[in-house]
Amino acid sequence: MTSQAKFHLLYNVVGGLIGLAIVGYVVYSLTHIEKEAACSALYPAPTRLALRMSDGAAMSPIELQARAGHDEWGVNENATVIGDAPGGVAVEVKLADVADVETASGRPANGIFYRWTPPGLETAKAGCLSYKLWLPDDFDFADGGLLPGIFGGGPEAASDAATRLGERPQWRSEGRSALDVAAAGAGYAPITQDGFPLPKGRWVRIEQEIVLNTPGEADGVVRLWLDGDLKGESTNMVLRADESATIRGVLADIGYTRLPEKPGTLRITPFELSWK
Repeated sequence: MTSQAKFHLLYNVVGGLIGLAIVGYVVYSLTHIEKEAACSALYPAPTRLALRMSDGAAMSPIELQARAGHDEWGVNENATVIGDAPGGVAVEVKLADVADVETASGRPANGIFYRWTPPGLETAKAGCLSYKLWLPDDFDFADGGLLPGIFGGGPEAASDAATRLGERPQWRSEGRSALDVAAAGAGYAPITQDGFPLPKGRWVRIEQEIVLNTPGEADGVVRLWLDGDLKGESTNMVLRADESATIRGVLADIGYTRLPEKPGTLRITPFELSWK
């Protein structure tokens, strides 16, 4: 074979390989969807809600109740720290009725309710909350229920509904979940209309992000991931009216919206909250 023939053969082979690479890239681009990184990978190291005492022992219900503060209900009756969980510990929550409690939301008092407000949040305008959830195989979704989320607002956000804002997941009667969002002065409403299945019988990681809007602009952001998959997102939210409204902490409002005949039980690992 002459040198010129060899050159043409090599040229054709290289050209063919380049052509295959281009075709492969085009096919990959058309079929591959880039995964939005979950918020835990984008925020500073989180602050973790401790469920152990200084000696390493798991907190008792009374100790949990003391940590939850004065505005709680159901913690002593329905919450128990267990050791069988990812990372070592989790809270097992019975969604049983809590006697002599009237809830501000109107839902029946079952499960638990408290707010976790770690120090350092005074100027927080963006936050990421992570935890893992476990539902037993026989969990009854009943008519729906609520899971923990991020809350914020003005300095008196815990008691002032006019400035309160936040996001939280909820489950529906058919076992599909959604992300509820509350803008300042408004109630919670879902942004994920179709919902997504909430698995039972295994641990699932839930991550939520909230970025407060610039006052006067519709540039607030809320997102929800399930095991790293983005399940709900809105990037044009008006969540606050002025700079005094910031992220305040975690709203642990866990329970059924209507109590079934045989209430279920769920487990949640310690909250991890990051902010900036």
